[in-house]
Amino acid sequence: MIYVKDNEIPLETLKNRFLAAIYRRDVQKSRTAFLMILDAAEQSLPEPGETREKLLRQIQTAFLRFKPFVTSPRVGLTGPFQALKTLLADVVKFRCRAVHHVSYPDWHTRVDLLPWQMDLLFKNAVTVQLTSGCSHFCRRCNEWALPGIRSHFSYGAAEQIIEQLLRQRNTDTALYGASDPLDWQDGNRTLADLLTPVGSAARFSLLTKVPKAGQKVLQTLVHRDIALSVSVTDANRERIIALEKQTGITFAKQHDSDDLLIPAGLDEDFTTVKSSITDAYGTEITPEGAFIIIPTFTCALHPMGHKKVPVTRKTMAFPVKKIGRQALLKDYFKPLEVVGQENTPFYLSKLLDVQVETLLLDNGSMDLSPPGMRNLKEYFTIFQEPARIQRKHMTRSIVSGLKKQFFPHGRYHDLTQEQQRLYRQKIGAHLDFCNKSIVEQSCTCAVSFFLQAARNFLADQEDKKTIIAHLIKPEADRLAHRYGQTARKTDVQHLLSHDTDDFFDWFRFYVTGLVFDRRIQDVNLFIQAHPAAYDPVADRFIKDKESMP
Repeated sequence: MIYVKDNEIPLETLKNRFLAAIYRRDVQKSRTAFLMILDAAEQSLPEPGETREKLLRQIQTAFLRFKPFVTSPRVGLTGPFQALKTLLADVVKFRCRAVHHVSYPDWHTRVDLLPWQMDLLFKNAVTVQLTSGCSHFCRRCNEWALPGIRSHFSYGAAEQIIEQLLRQRNTDTALYGASDPLDWQDGNRTLADLLTPVGSAARFSLLTKVPKAGQKVLQTLVHRDIALSVSVTDANRERIIALEKQTGITFAKQHDSDDLLIPAGLDEDFTTVKSSITDAYGTEITPEGAFIIIPTFTCALHPMGHKKVPVTRKTMAFPVKKIGRQALLKDYFKPLEVVGQENTPFYLSKLLDVQVETLLLDNGSMDLSPPGMRNLKEYFTIFQEPARIQRKHMTRSIVSGLKKQFFPHGRYHDLTQEQQRLYRQKIGAHLDFCNKSIVEQSCTCAVSFFLQAARNFLADQEDKKTIIAHLIKPEADRLAHRYGQTARKTDVQHLLSHDTDDFFDWFRFYVTGLVFDRRIQDVNLFIQAHPAAYDPVADRFIKDKESMP
């Protein structure tokens, strides 16, 4: 629906193939993959584009992390690496020497979307990146922003983009991304000139490190009451303090610590899993094109902390925009709410590949979960007896909340028949989930749904499977050592003892086992016995009656 396979983004496939070969210490495949990467890079000259160049820089960084292996006489990639390094340096010189402005007609032609797709792109936009490239080159940029400014949207294009956002009532979009918003300009016009006419019609989000050339623009934005915040690190802290003293303005600050909490960018090590950086579902607009954004953990698979899916005419549905707390409350392990040509939201029936990747990497550690976001381990606690009893006690307040949601200022009889039906379904779903047998059944279905998603994903993802195995090996080895002997004497049904303290570990034992080809037959029998589907009205997993024999 909204997802494309990696074979439509060949360089991303090659990046994963290169990493997988390194993890396997496969000399021949490491060399072959890197030479294919270099060939693809050379064919993309002189302008590989922002997305491709980011991938090349991620590959370059990964190469340096595993330099002893890839430059050993057996692999012999020192020469090809120097060629890639030179190529990227030449791209910077070429692109930054010829900074150009992208007009709206040119951008519109490039994305080549149908009218309904364009409407949904703007309606669900979480980010509009006004500039390609950045005047900063922060080591820990989660967006892997390219060094040096390459292009800007023209003033007219930026005006039309903002007009389209407002037409779709999208008034809380971030005007940055892999760039600093204060870098944007067109002739003598700056960001202040672009946003001042908008006035109070929107409160766009701006996050800046304050380029030296952007200090006057910053002051103008603040004096005109245009909301922004400053990203503070060791590199610019003294300059920001001096600017505050000079202007008498106290700036709202983010990242005000010696180090960012989540190493990314040039500090990515490609061997560990870090928390998600991105906190939004929706679309992104850049001078290069348009993309769907899905949050992920920050790791070798997705070093930017999200998956970018190009939007094309093949895109039949867009994720419903969710930002801030809304996005954090979205359980990544449930099918996404999307909207298609009919402009009516609906839920996908399956998880996207990128969601399954996150599921396989989620070890339940709170270090991986941003504050306010629920991880899979926390989710499984809703099936425990104390949670069931608590839900039962909360029935009156739940019904009261539903009344406020469905008819805050009217009566039940004022609702349409469809609204009445949905209201009754919601109440029925809550009452059902207070029933002990239904809770146990829902837990079984949730486990089956997740295991099936993992099994199906791993069936044709050899390189990603290798990368995930490398990232979770310590956990998988610990679980295999602890539960392996017991598992031989039972089956996956043991998972259904969900009141035990080690329930989540048992789940992880089986799901990580799929990555290492262990206990697959037991998992297959369990999935076959408990076909499962997601019910968005009840917001839980249920028996999939269509798949039942």
